[in-house]
Amino acid sequence: MFLFCGVVRFFEFLIRAFSGVKLLAGVVVFMLPGQGNANSYDLVLSNLSNSYSGCYYRDNGNGTSSVFTVIDYKPSYGHTGGLTFRSRGILVYSYDKNGKLRSTSTPATNVSINGVRHTDTFVGNDYFIFFGRSSADWISSNAFSASVTATVRNDLISDWPAVAIRAGNFTNGPDVAEIKGVAYISRYGANDGTCQVVVEPGMPPPPDISISVSAPDWNLGDLQRGVSDTQLSRTDQTLCFSYNPAVGQGQKFIIGASSANGVVNNRYRLQHLSESSQVVPYSLMLDSGSTRIQLPGNSNAMTLDTSGRTCFVPTFTTEVGKTVKAGDYSDVLTFTVITKS
Repeated sequence: MFLFCGVVRFFEFLIRAFSGVKLLAGVVVFMLPGQGNANSYDLVLSNLSNSYSGCYYRDNGNGTSSVFTVIDYKPSYGHTGGLTFRSRGILVYSYDKNGKLRSTSTPATNVSINGVRHTDTFVGNDYFIFFGRSSADWISSNAFSASVTATVRNDLISDWPAVAIRAGNFTNGPDVAEIKGVAYISRYGANDGTCQVVVEPGMPPPPDISISVSAPDWNLGDLQRGVSDTQLSRTDQTLCFSYNPAVGQGQKFIIGASSANGVVNNRYRLQHLSESSQVVPYSLMLDSGSTRIQLPGNSNAMTLDTSGRTCFVPTFTTEVGKTVKAGDYSDVLTFTVITKS
C-alpha cells in the first residue's frame, strides 16, 4: 500500500504514466483488469497559447519524417483546469484514409521541445499526449516559445499524409489542450513556414492536390517510312505522376499535353533540327495498365492510383512521308493535369 503522506505527491506525478493505476483523492489505487478504464480522463480545452508558427514538413529518407512548429506558450497559470501543472504537453494526431481522426494512437515516435526529447506519454479518452518530467523546457510554467519537433513514421500516415500538432499542459488529472485548435501540417502543403490552424482537429481540410511529373527524354531511334508504332517500355522510359495518395480517392483528372511545334490535324509534329519545314506527324498513347490516354486531344477523365504514384508506358505512332529528309527531329511536350469539375 502506498499510504505514506510524505510521498503521495511524488506518486501523484508518476502514476499516470502506467496503465492499471489511478489516483483517487490522494490515494494510489491499483486496478485489476476488468475493473474499468484506468485512463478515464477527458481532455479539457483552454486558450493556453498565443500562436503556432514556423510549420514545416521534412521527409528524412529513412521511413520517417520530421514535423516542425513553434508554439508560443502562455504561462500555465489559469490553464490547467484547476489542477496541478506538471509539464507542457504535445498532442500529435493523424488520420485514416477517410480523414477520420485517430485520437488514441499516434504516428509519432519522438517529440522534442527545444531539442529535448519527451520522457513519457499518456493516453486519455480520445487523446494521446507527450510530456517531460525533468527538463526545464518541458516543466516550465512560464510563458516561452517552444520549438517543437515530432518524428513520425511514414507508414502510419500514408493513408492521409498530414499531421496535426496541438499545444497542451499535462496535469495531475485531465489534461488541457489548446482551444483554438491544431497546427495542421501536410506532406504536400506549401512548406513555407506558414501554419494552417484547424479549430476542430477531427475535421481536417481536403487533401492537398500536389502532382509532380517525372518525364524522361524519349529517343525513338530510327523511324521507318510510312506509319509505325514505337513503344518505350523500360522503367526509365515511363512517364510517372507522383502525388498525395489521398487525391486518388475518387477524384477524377484529365491529363493533357501541349507541343512546342504545335498540333496540326490532331497530331503533334517532330521537326527537323535545321529545316523547320521538314516535319513528322505523330500521336502518343499512354498506358498505365488500367487506363489508356490518347494524345493529343484526350478528354477522358481518369482516377489516379491510390499508391501515390501512377506510371504510363508511351507508344508513339509516327508517319514518315516519302519526301521527308533524313536527319534529327525533335519536339517538346508539356504535360498538364487538371481536375474534372
